[in-house]
Amino acid sequence: MTKQSEYMEAFFGVELNQKFEDMISELKDAEDDLKALSAQIGTLNQNISPEEFKEVLKEARAIAYENAQQIKDVRTFLDFYLKSDKTSTHIILERDCYMKIYQIFKWDGSDVRDLKRWIKELKEICEKIGLNMRDLINFKKLTAQPVPEELAKFPVYALDRQGWCLTGTAYDQVMHIDEVREKMAENNSS
Repeated sequence: MTKQSEYMEAFFGVELNQKFEDMISELKDAEDDLKALSAQIGTLNQNISPEEFKEVLKEARAIAYENAQQIKDVRTFLDFYLKSDKTSTHIILERDCYMKIYQIFKWDGSDVRDLKRWIKELKEICEKIGLNMRDLINFKKLTAQPVPEELAKFPVYALDRQGWCLTGTAYDQVMHIDEVREKMAENNSS
């Protein structure tokens, strides 16, 4: 039996805006490939009668070009829809934003670089839709595993199981706990 959390992770596990952009790109590539195939079919020589060859060639080119046109129509529609309907795009990006927040809060503590990457992606999404990432996440309580108080003063925002810390004013630096303690000792002795 599937747990509710597994459904939520599956739902929030896809960035829709990026998926739409990737799909448009893939459709464009397929369109170009099919048109190239159509051109290649036109140069084929077969050991069949000239009448049969012409018929096969004509049919294959028609099918290839028709598919290219269908893909072009889908790409044009999706491209127009995503670029012209700012409300839909905004809603998709908001959903992706909250998906990233969910992903950040569900971080398992294994590798702080994952957390760093997700925070960077969240920041990029927030910039696209005019949200302030700091309004959405309390970086002093970023993860369920609390950061030791003496490290939080550095500031360290998260600590993984191997002793790597997420730090930096933009939450974009990774330092080992030993490096953090050395820096703290240097700052205290100055």
